Amino acid sequence: MVRQPPLPVLLTRPRAQAEAFAATLPDTLAPVITPLLRIETRDGLMPAPPEVTLIFTSANGVARYPAAPDRAGQRALCVGARTAELARAAGYDAQSAEGTAEDVLALALTQPGPFLHIRGAHARGEIAARLRAAGKDARDCIAYDQLPCPLTDAARAALTGPCLVPLFSPRTAAIFAAECPAAPDARIVAMSTAVASALDGSAYAGVETLKTPTAAAMRAALLVDGAGNRLETGRSSG
Repeated sequence: MVRQPPLPVLLTRPRAQAEAFAATLPDTLAPVITPLLRIETRDGLMPAPPEVTLIFTSANGVARYPAAPDRAGQRALCVGARTAELARAAGYDAQSAEGTAEDVLALALTQPGPFLHIRGAHARGEIAARLRAAGKDARDCIAYDQLPCPLTDAARAALTGPCLVPLFSPRTAAIFAAECPAAPDARIVAMSTAVASALDGSAYAGVETLKTPTAAAMRAALLVDGAGNRLETGRSSG
């Protein structure tokens, strides 16, 4: 039996995150790293006092926020397991909401605060504003900018044939839609309904929305084709 060549997978997250995700894929998939966002840290950030509970809705927030020297044990509410893992490695007492911004908001509502939401210049959910509306002491801290980047030539070439495009955020999905308004052989896998809503489903081979918004669920979805057949026959490196 002739083995099919690896199916291209466009990885559009910032480079470090794209490379980490690529390392978990089997050799039946061929990662094409094409970051659609470049992360730049804001200047002049100051760490919050240790009594403030931090809210991280992305791994970028953990990486870009200047932690206080005495941060050990400072509370941090995190959107998902990977963000919580990074926060613990940075010394925080981190709890994962295991979901989306809505889930981390619901978790924060059960706790006293005060809160500081560490986020990028482009964010959804209005977490701090909604916490204030519920009577909580909550503020925003814009720790980084997410600057758009064009698709690489390798990505554009891959989009002329069958390929997979996992999209993790509404902003990345909007940039992708602008860069690639149509690709009839590209199968899109969206992390959430908010991500899928940024796309015209009829312009692609299909847009699938994950039921569970996690990196593990995204990887699992990429290993099944549109007909429900598993693509993984090689060995994963992660």
